[in-house]
Amino acid sequence: MQKMIAIPEERYEKMLESYNQAIQEIEELKKALEEAATSKRAKQ
Repeated sequence: MQKMIAIPEERYEKMLESYNQAIQEIEELKKALEEAATSKRAKQ
């Protein structure tokens, strides 16, 4: 049997916002790493 935990809607919305910001930051870091790996300096 699973137990459920109820949280206020405001707290849930804040959790989603934080999650989405973290995912966006990870995507930006991935792009930055890819660009750094393909730059001319990285190949030297």
